[in-house]
Amino acid sequence: MERVFITALAVTMALFVMPLFFDLALCIAGNLFVARRPKGVAKRTIRLAVVVPAHDEETMIARTVESLRAADGGAEVFVVAHNCADATARAAANAGARVVELNNRQLLGKGAALRHGFAAAFSGGANAVLVVDADTVVSANLISATRAMLEAGADATQCRYELADAGMEHPLARLRALAFRGMNVLRARGRAGLGFSTGISGNGFALTAQTLERVPFSVNSIAEDVEYHTRLVEAGVQVYWIDDAFVHAHAPALGKAQATQEARWEGGRLRVASRATGRLFKALLRGRWRAAETMADVWSLPLSRGMVGLLLTLFLGVRWLHGFALVCAAVAVMYVLQAALLGDEPVRDLTALIAAPLYVAWKILITPLVLRQSRSRAEWVRTKREAPLL
Repeated sequence: MERVFITALAVTMALFVMPLFFDLALCIAGNLFVARRPKGVAKRTIRLAVVVPAHDEETMIARTVESLRAADGGAEVFVVAHNCADATARAAANAGARVVELNNRQLLGKGAALRHGFAAAFSGGANAVLVVDADTVVSANLISATRAMLEAGADATQCRYELADAGMEHPLARLRALAFRGMNVLRARGRAGLGFSTGISGNGFALTAQTLERVPFSVNSIAEDVEYHTRLVEAGVQVYWIDDAFVHAHAPALGKAQATQEARWEGGRLRVASRATGRLFKALLRGRWRAAETMADVWSLPLSRGMVGLLLTLFLGVRWLHGFALVCAAVAVMYVLQAALLGDEPVRDLTALIAAPLYVAWKILITPLVLRQSRSRAEWVRTKREAPLL
C-alpha cells in the first residue's frame, strides 16, 4: 500500500510540473527559428489608432503619450481615463492625446476601459487598434512595424514587452526583469518560431476591427490578456510576433507593490486556466492544433514554483521521477540562459541568480495571496511603480 501511495504521489508531482517544462522546451526550440509571418493574404490598408487605458496615471501618462506621438508612422492616441481621481485626463490632453473619460464604478476592470477605447477609436475612423499601457515608453518603430504586420495579413500582433532599466541595480529587481523577459519575450518568440500563436502580454498588442468583430473583447478577469488570447486560439486566430519593436514599462516597486502585482498575475492566470481548459480542449478536438500549446501555457507554473516542485521530488525514492526531474532541470537551465542572452547585459542578469533562493522563498510566502487573487473580481487597482527616469 505504501508503494502504491508513493507511486501515485510521484505521478501527481510529475503531472503538476509537466505543463511548464513541456512549454519551456517547445519555446527553447522555437527560438532557433525565425518567427513566422502571414502568408497568402493581399496587402490591405490599415488605419491604426493607439488605445491607452489609464487609471490614476497622472505622473506617467504624459511621457507615454509623448513617446507614442514621436513614433514613426503616426497614429491618433486615445487615452481612456477610467474612474480617475487625479489629473490623468488633463495631463493626457496636454500631451496631445484624445481623451475619452469613463466614469462608472460598476465597470472596474481594464477590459471595460479597453472596450470603451476601441469603440472611440473605431468611431474616429480606425480599423485597427494598438494597446499600450499608461506607464510605457515605446520604440520609434512600434506604430510603423505594427501597421506593416497588420497590412501583411495578421489579424493580431504582439511586440516585445520588457521592464524598463530603472532601478535594476538590486539583484532581486534584475532577477524579476529576467523572469519577465523569459515569460514575455523568450516564450513568445519561441511560439512564433514554431508557428503557434505568440500570445498577448497586455501591453503592445494590436487587433483589427475584423478580429474584434469575430472575437469580441468581452473578457473581464484580472488576466484579461491571457483570457482573451485563449478565446482567439479557440476561434482559430493567430497572434503574430513583432521582434524588432518594443514597449518598456516600469516595474512595480520592490516589496508590497510587487507582491500584489505578481499575485494578481498568477492568481488571474490560475482562474483563466480553470475556465478555459474545457473550451481549448474542444477547440483541439475540432482541429485547432495550436490550442494544445495554449493549454500548456495557461497551466504552466512560474519557473520558481516549478523548481520547488523538482526539489520536492528528491524526497521520493522513485528512480524514474529523479530522471524526469533531471531532464526538467536541464530545460530550466537552457531557458534561463536563453532569456539572459536576449537581454543587453546577460552577465549581470546571470549574476543576479545569486538572489534566486530568496526570490523562491518570497514566492512561497505570497502563495495565499495568489490563491485569494484567483477568486477575486477584476477590479483595477493601480500598482505603485518605480519612478520613471527623467
